[in-house]
This record gives sequence, structure tokens and C-alpha cells, in this order.
Amino acid sequence: MVSPEQRIQHALQLAQTGKLPEAVALLRQLTAQAADLPLPRFLLALLLHQSGASRAALAEIDQALRLEPANPAMGELKATLLAQLGPPEAAEALARQLLADSGDRPQVWLCLGTALQQQKRLAQSAAALRSALALRADFAPARRLLIQVLLQQGQDEQALETASAAGFPDDAAALDAVDDFLASGALDQALALLHRFPQPARPGYERLVRIARLLHQRSRSSEALAWSEAAHALRPDALEPQEMRAVSLIDRGDVEAGLALYATLQARSDFGAESANRRLILSHYDPAQDTTSLFAAHTDWIRRYAPPFGTAFVRTQSADAGRRLRIGWISPRFNAGPVTSFLTDTLAAFDRENFQHVLVSLSGAADEATAGFRAMADTWLDARGLDDESLLQRLREQQFDIAVDLAGHSFGNRLRVLAQRVAPVQLCWLDYFNTTGLAAMDGWISDEWLTPADSPQRYVETLHRLHSGRFCYSPPAQAPLPDHAGSAADAPVFVSFNRLAKLNDGVLDAWAEILRRVPDARLELGAGLLGDAQVRAHTVERFSRRGIDAQRLRLHAKRSYADLLAAYRHADIALDPFPFSGCTTTADALWMGAAVITLPGSSFVSRQSASLLQRLGRAAWVAPDIAGYVAQAVAMAQHVDELRATRTQLRSEVRRRLCDAAAQAAEMGALFRWLWRDSAVRQH
Repeated sequence: MVSPEQRIQHALQLAQTGKLPEAVALLRQLTAQAADLPLPRFLLALLLHQSGASRAALAEIDQALRLEPANPAMGELKATLLAQLGPPEAAEALARQLLADSGDRPQVWLCLGTALQQQKRLAQSAAALRSALALRADFAPARRLLIQVLLQQGQDEQALETASAAGFPDDAAALDAVDDFLASGALDQALALLHRFPQPARPGYERLVRIARLLHQRSRSSEALAWSEAAHALRPDALEPQEMRAVSLIDRGDVEAGLALYATLQARSDFGAESANRRLILSHYDPAQDTTSLFAAHTDWIRRYAPPFGTAFVRTQSADAGRRLRIGWISPRFNAGPVTSFLTDTLAAFDRENFQHVLVSLSGAADEATAGFRAMADTWLDARGLDDESLLQRLREQQFDIAVDLAGHSFGNRLRVLAQRVAPVQLCWLDYFNTTGLAAMDGWISDEWLTPADSPQRYVETLHRLHSGRFCYSPPAQAPLPDHAGSAADAPVFVSFNRLAKLNDGVLDAWAEILRRVPDARLELGAGLLGDAQVRAHTVERFSRRGIDAQRLRLHAKRSYADLLAAYRHADIALDPFPFSGCTTTADALWMGAAVITLPGSSFVSRQSASLLQRLGRAAWVAPDIAGYVAQAVAMAQHVDELRATRTQLRSEVRRRLCDAAAQAAEMGALFRWLWRDSAVRQH
């Protein structure tokens, strides 16, 4: 007769040869026949855990501990299972009990660290994990969890020191640690760790793409391109590396080449919603942009990627058109940027007796401006991370009378949800420059200068033109005085602090001609990508091809908003790019007392600066064509002393004509009330 010990040995041999199901079956037979033996139950629990059946393993280890409660190995396995399955409080209690008996147990310290991390007690978790590593320096699971905990605490450099303190057991473990840094956004540390690996360690395609993507987000365009090219070499047919190349070309100003590459990609079957939306946005940088084609592209995106889902919208709000209306403002960018520059003061000026405001944040990005928006909101709804169905439900639960989409097709939008309708009246405003293409979007807020009556640009929505203007500038508190910081004898300074993607070849041709005609002037450019040495060199080379020496250029990378505003005090004339004109950059320049020259076209995006200048009473700064644009810049440079003498006056006029938040809030409030009443009448 085969003894229990022999059957146990047979089960272990099966497990060692990879036959886990057979080993588990044999131990189950043995535990059924010898229910009072603790060892078979312990081994069964261990094998179940190894095979991924952790809950079944926990039931078996409980049985084993009832037979042999003082066995430390059994207690350690139960702590491991509780740390995995929870509740974390039970795992913590058991781990502390086991450590009270013996503190020389790295696995139990790991269990304690895991349980504490799950309870968000990060400092205590880090201490427990360090205790595990003090006992066993090569304990890779404890090291990786400590890295994750330190990253959760924002201690990126300490996490890097921890990752670098000891070697990893293999390339996969090392690259898993890199993934932790990438997931937390600690890109610099991830790259530093990657470069410390021995030569055999090579990232696979997915990691290469992730690194390239994050480098691109950090405005390290040339490095991003190198990593994406490496990914492309591994998978020549993959879409994302080729798309990254197209985006990189556009971002550095080679717009035509980038869009041409996009045109070859869009026919692919894997060119999905996100890629199509990105191309939709980038098409507005095209010097040959066609409003008819852009309209068709927007409506086609909706047809392809915004299918119906969920239940039909049912209007349940009271029909009392005179009651206080509930407005939902929906945006992924309630932080420093255009939304702050053009919504802050208007929102603060709204009549709170007649309107209540729910700010729906679609993104986790937060800063000082976010705190200001939260303070102004009657209700702040954090909607980040919700899938379409969940977001639709959350928004409908808010019972909005009017929903104002502040994103359009810009990054982070949730148009697929708005397509199902979340309010009786839905409007698009502020942070996009074309139609949404949504039949469920009732209105699009503009002004008579951005979308004149004869504009060829088409909208699915009904246009509502505000007499007070689409853009009401909220002057930044950190702005210095607008007076010129140089001497009266200083040569003229032209500036552009717009994205390099707006500086297509036609723009550079015009600017080079201006510099040739004003030989003592210089041009100052400011953009995040100019922190990339290769992009700087490429920008200098583009001007060199047009006969402009590098000594006449001043290139600045990303600066704080305060420093960027202060830089305008050394500038005289802001050159607006075309056809994608400035908006926030134009308002900032005007607020700082600098003149702005613009060349509007037929599209909304080409007329943003023109709208501001027309409202400011500076129609002379709006050029009729490229020749007029160049001539106006040259003429203004010849009278730069007059511009410098009127900078303070220009700020006063900007304050009066472009910053009247009370007027815009009143007009917008009246529009909201009228739209609500009209919708109520049509409903009944």
C-alpha cells in the first residue's frame, strides 16, 4: 500500500515537472482520505496559489492552520494570500502577529508592506519594505513594491536610487521597474534607469512606444522620434510609430510633410478614432486648409466614431422657464491655459441668483488655476477615468438645463457621450475652432468677426454671435507693467510665442522678408520644443535657408507664464502666424502693450487675432494679404518709438474692450435663458 508520504513525494515530483493539475488532484485525494494531516493541505494550498487559485488556497491553508496553528510557514502563506486577496486589515494583523514571533522573515515584511500600501499608509509601507530588503537585498518583489510606493509618494529620485541599488534578476524584471516609472509619469527617472541596464537589456516594442509617447509629451521631440523609429524598426507595419513621425514633423513646423504622411496613413484599417481625431486637429495647421473638406472630416468622424448607445435622453426638468438654471461646464482643461484665460472672469461675473454652475472636470491635471475654478463652482464633478456609459449616467444625473462643452474635438473631449445628449440644450464654446459635427449639439458660440455672415465655414450647430465677443480675456495676476524694459535706442524686436507647428513655410517666408527689410531688427521665438537641441538647430536652419543669420534670432524654450509675460516688455511687435492665428498669445501680447499684426483668412482659426484686434479698434493691424502683412510690419518697425510710448494706453484699451466680463456674462446669461425657454416651448 502506498503511504501518505510517498503520495506527497509523487505530488511534488509532478509539480516540479510542470504537471500542476495532476499534483493538485493527487493532493485533493489525499486530504479527503487523510483529513487530519496538515502537510498535504499546506502543500495543496501552496500549489493552488501557484496555479492562480488563491481563494481556494486560502480555504485550504485555513484548514491546515486549524491542524497545526503554530507552523510559521503556514502562517506566512496565509499572510501572503491575504495580502493578495484582502481585506488588507486582516493581512496587516496577521503579518504583525507573525513578526512579533520572529522579525527575521522578509516575506512577512513584504506582506505587511503590501497591506499598508493598499490602505494608503505609504510611509509605513515603505518602512516595512525596507525591513524586508535589509534582510534580503536581492528580494525583487519587495524592491519593486518599494519603488511603486515611493513613486506614489512623489519621491521619484528616491525611487530611482532604490531601483539602482541592486541588480535585477533578469531583463524582464528591470523593464517592469521602468514601466512603474513610466506609469507614474517619472519619465526622466525611467530613462535614467533604462540607460543603466547592461547591454543585453533591450525594451520591446510596447515599451519603446510608451517611452516615445512620454518624451513627446515632455517636448523632447527629437528623442521621441528616435525611440519611435526604434519601435518602427521592430514592427515596420505598426501605425503608432509612423503617426508619431507625422506629429513630430508638424510640431517642429514641417507641416506639409507631416500632413502628407498622415494622408498615407488614414486609409489603413487600424487608423481609429483617436488617430482620426488627432489628424482632424492637426489639419487646421495646413496652409492650404479647405473649410469644405474640414466640415466633411468633422461630420465623418462623428458618423464613424460616435455611434448611439445607452437609453434615449428624456427631459425631466421643470418647464418653469424663469427658475434658476443649472449650467454644466464640461472640460478636460480646468487648469492653466486657454480655459483659464477666457473663462475665469466671465464665470465669476455670472448672476448666481439665476444660474448655478456645475464644473465637470474630465482630467486629473490640476494646478493653482484648478483650485480657483473649484472655488467658483457651485458643484465640482470629478469625472476623470469614467468610461462612456458611466459618464453618460453621471452627467444625466446632474439634471443640467444647459450643458456647455468647452472642448470640441480637442484632446480629452467626450463628444461620444455628448452625442447621446445630457441636457435639453447643448452648446459648444471656447476651446475649439470648428464644428463638433454633432446633431445633438444645438449651438456654437462665436462672434461677428470670427464667423461673419459671408464666412464659407460650415457648422452643424446654430451659430450664436455674441456682441461682446467670443473671447473675454481674464488678465493674468502675475503680469508685470506693460512699459518697455529697454532703452529708446534699442532696435525693433519682433516676437512670436506660438507653437512651432503654426510656423509653416509661408509664415517663415513672410517673416524673413520683414527681417530683410528691417535689417537692424531681431526676431524672438518662444516654444516648448525649442528646448530640444535638434529642433533649435532645425529652426535656425530654416531661417538660414531664407538668408537670415542665426545672430538675428533669439530662441527660448518653455518658461513660466510669469517669465513669458515679462519677455513681452522687451518686444515691440508680435507677428501672428497664419492660417492658424494666435488667441491666448495675442491677448497676452496686447495686455503687455505689444502691437500685433495678423493676416486673417476664411476659417475661424485664421481669424482669432483679427477678432480681438477689430474689437480693440486696431483694424489697421489686420492685413489684407501677405504683401500688406509684410508692409505693415516694416512700417510699424520704422515708428517703434511711438509704439513704445503708448504701451500703457494699449493695456487700458484692452481692459476696457476685451476684458468686460460683466458684459459677456450678462449677454451669455440672456442667451442661455432664451435658449432654455425656446427648448421648453418646442418640447411642449
